[in-house]
Amino acid sequence: MKKYYISEIISYCYPHDYLQTTKDYGVLEQYINKDYNREEIDKIICELITRHPYIENSFTLDINIMWETETTIGYYQMLSFKNDNFKEQTKGDLTIKYEK
Repeated sequence: MKKYYISEIISYCYPHDYLQTTKDYGVLEQYINKDYNREEIDKIICELITRHPYIENSFTLDINIMWETETTIGYYQMLSFKNDNFKEQTKGDLTIKYEK
């Protein structure tokens, strides 16, 4: 049976900088290191899309949803969130937040 989970490797990128990873999951902390079935992970994906996670001043946040069986690992969804307000923000902490 497949289990689904959010990868611990979450990437972001500041303007004119290089891709980096964060370990401060912020609002996503509740989902990390947990396994879900397909129905549960689909609901989480819907929440991510409607609440728009971001890191202050970064213009992208990449979150990978993985699946795993006893013998295989694969990508279920590769989500890339664009922060269209990055020019109005200053670099703050690296905590992932939801848009207000």
